[in-house]
Amino acid sequence: MINSWRKVLSKTDIGEGGTHDKYLNIPKKILVNGEKQSPFFGSDKNPTEFYNRQPGRPGKENWVFVDHVDKITGDVYKARFEYARVSKQTRLYRLAECYNARKPKAGDVIVVEKIESDGEVNFIVDIERNGLSINVLSPAEIEKSLKLKKIIKKKPETNIFLNKINPSLDKYASGKSRKSTDIIKRVQIYKIIFTINNKTFVYVGQDSLCRGVNYYFGSSILTGFCELVYGRQIFKKEILFTLENIVKKKVDKKEWDCIYEARRECKKMGWHNINREVQL
Repeated sequence: MINSWRKVLSKTDIGEGGTHDKYLNIPKKILVNGEKQSPFFGSDKNPTEFYNRQPGRPGKENWVFVDHVDKITGDVYKARFEYARVSKQTRLYRLAECYNARKPKAGDVIVVEKIESDGEVNFIVDIERNGLSINVLSPAEIEKSLKLKKIIKKKPETNIFLNKINPSLDKYASGKSRKSTDIIKRVQIYKIIFTINNKTFVYVGQDSLCRGVNYYFGSSILTGFCELVYGRQIFKKEILFTLENIVKKKVDKKEWDCIYEARRECKKMGWHNINREVQL
């Protein structure tokens, strides 16, 4: 079972309430079909249980931070997890980068999922509209937006082999750490095509985080290396199928059907398919 909590965003939550302070109160109750109920779904019933720690208190010496991974972009937001003594609210601060990428409106729903895989815990943040992730700006659009606001920050270079942020999350999304009988709410089957030194490579995979065409280019060690060296602009990603409420073994079968089709295409075109041949 995946533990989660959700909240309908207000103008204050997204910095449009007059204060321009983009903090998020974790609600004590939410309205569902006109009835009040807990915002927590699963076995965890409050913020302390959900985050496996006590919230911090005001004052830098008392701050507590929790990494939240953007479901689509994979960016990590170091959110401050804090209890406000006056309002008696548990809050998350420093989610502005998430809002900058998503451009949410009041009435959208923020969803935080707690995913445990391979002994690691990841907190995944998403913003939904009408039950689906809202559109996310492309990397180039996000960078342009930040430059216009003069708040762009240069991120330190990382080595994907020494500092891969979410190996357990990638295994979860690609189905490698899931049981064949698990029901997957929503999953994309995708195809990646890229060319280096006049050689074209094709990779097919599945992604239950549904990150779309601008983000996530597979768990293959080759695609990871090429993204590091050549940049993500070399990849052309196509969503072949989007499946909903489906058992994992059927997703795997659909994925392999697409892999076999990709191999036929590669043989015809003189390309190289890298599924199950060069992988982590």
